[in-house]
Amino acid sequence: MEQQKPNNETELEQRIQALEERYALAVLPVIEEAQRHKPIHPAWPLFLGVGALVSAYLGMGLPQHYYQPLFAGLVLAAGYHRKLWTLTAGPWRWPLVVINFLVLGFLFKLLIGAGTSYPFEWMKVPAIATAPSGEDESWFSRAIPNLVITWKGIPGISDWNFDLTKLQTLLLIATLIGGLFRFQPFASFTAVILLLISIPTLVDFNWDWLIPYLVLGGTTLYLQSVRD
Repeated sequence: MEQQKPNNETELEQRIQALEERYALAVLPVIEEAQRHKPIHPAWPLFLGVGALVSAYLGMGLPQHYYQPLFAGLVLAAGYHRKLWTLTAGPWRWPLVVINFLVLGFLFKLLIGAGTSYPFEWMKVPAIATAPSGEDESWFSRAIPNLVITWKGIPGISDWNFDLTKLQTLLLIATLIGGLFRFQPFASFTAVILLLISIPTLVDFNWDWLIPYLVLGGTTLYLQSVRD
């Protein structure tokens, strides 16, 4: 019995060593993979999102139509439902949700933020008007009116307007539906029309601030995306 005891201990040690090797082969790759995909601290997307909002406000101003926050809310809800973005646990959750909502709201302002359009505002006719007289003018200038020619708009034509944001929204919805059903010619056609009617508005924006907004906003949403 005394001679078998060292053999049993050796066999037990070999078994323990084999189990440790199996554990290392099974668990260590998982640990390394988890460390490689370690989640980013929520402060990073939050601060980047704040920077994106400041840049968007300086480049475009505030959203002026209720369609913009409406579409932002729908996209945000669909993104969280489809698990495109992670819902951060703890006190960072709702600040990040608000930041994402605002970032998307400014994005839709960029896409459908043309506002009200006056296509015939340039149509004006000449009209004669009396220029106001100053206190230091002579009695002759005060007695005889000073007539000047001005340009005035044509009532009912020059002041005619329509909501260009609604037209952009319809074209955007048509483009999304065409892309959803993979009807590429239709989606491409509506996208081109949307771009053409949006060019005057896009040119008026301050792109020195819009470029940082697009970079920071895209990075904010990417850092919260679900990665395999």
